[in-house]
Amino acid sequence: MSMIKRAIFAAAACFGVGTVGVSAEETCGGLYRVKSGDSLSMIADRLYKDVGQWSAIYRTNLEVIPSPDAIRVGQTYRMPCINGLPTGLEGGTPLAEVTAPQRTAPTQVQAQRARAEAERRQGVDVRLLAGDDFKPFTNRLQMSSGMITDLVNRAFVANDDTGQHKFYWINDRSVHLDPMLSEGMVDLAFPWRKPDCAAHPDSTLCTDFVYSEPMFEMLVVLFTAKGSGVRYTSEGDLDGLRICSPLGHTTATRQGGSAGYLAQAGARLQQPASAEDCFMRLVSGQADGVAMNEFTGRVVLKEMGLKDAVELQLSRPLAIESLHAVAHRNNPRAEDLIAAFDDGLATLRDNGAYLKVIDTHMSSIWAGL
Repeated sequence: MSMIKRAIFAAAACFGVGTVGVSAEETCGGLYRVKSGDSLSMIADRLYKDVGQWSAIYRTNLEVIPSPDAIRVGQTYRMPCINGLPTGLEGGTPLAEVTAPQRTAPTQVQAQRARAEAERRQGVDVRLLAGDDFKPFTNRLQMSSGMITDLVNRAFVANDDTGQHKFYWINDRSVHLDPMLSEGMVDLAFPWRKPDCAAHPDSTLCTDFVYSEPMFEMLVVLFTAKGSGVRYTSEGDLDGLRICSPLGHTTATRQGGSAGYLAQAGARLQQPASAEDCFMRLVSGQADGVAMNEFTGRVVLKEMGLKDAVELQLSRPLAIESLHAVAHRNNPRAEDLIAAFDDGLATLRDNGAYLKVIDTHMSSIWAGL
């Protein structure tokens, strides 16, 4: 079951689902007022009988919805007419006047073109997407919104050809690559890991996306509960272990595949939505280990007050992974944007600004731990 569907069922268990009244003259589309307990996916399921139409609602109301997970009770959104639904809303179009093309959801190309044109009118040339859930690399409460955000911002400033850029923050990383990138709602997303395209050239992560040069390399390590007796000294130690790795923190698992070295070693992978969920599973005995980069793991453990309950298996890292910016090949500017970003990043390395950013942030990160 997808994350969005799970969210719907969970919300439905907590809140009553209201009914939509039908006027004397049946209409399609119209205005919907957000109720307590609503989410875009829940509204889509109720009005369109299709949870996947949440993105159509989002695209139609971009000017009033800052991000898909930030809708507000009392706001009124326009519901597009899609395949004859929804009916009975105020301000809808009489079904007799709705033609077949109007009942069809906007195509990906049309949505991308409309959003791009709107952004150009606002003077925005590059739209950048990140989430708060990847501390200390991207988080709006940290210095410069995180180390990687700082690098991305400086790289675009360093390249005069890119024009004005703007950051968008959506904390559900499961929607970053698809539909946000694939449908042209944004131009670049970061930070993401680049898969091994030499070994898996036919993977959609390799064929559909363009990756920047690496911005930063990090150790992925195994976190275990103190006193559990779990040790990782060789690959064979992973066989049969219940390893938790948050959905969205590994590109392979984001697309439904295995987590590379973990699956190959026989680990039983768990993929909840957040790092916090993984560590709760660890300390409650539902997982034997958490696979995560050292810095994010340390920060989350401190915030959860679990530093003394968890230990790091530092004698042998699980992997060394690099972080990249990524664009979708559906975007006709994908190659050019990545090239421009790489040029800006190279400028930072050449003039010494890159090392200064890394040193400043790493000093702050270690001081906070």
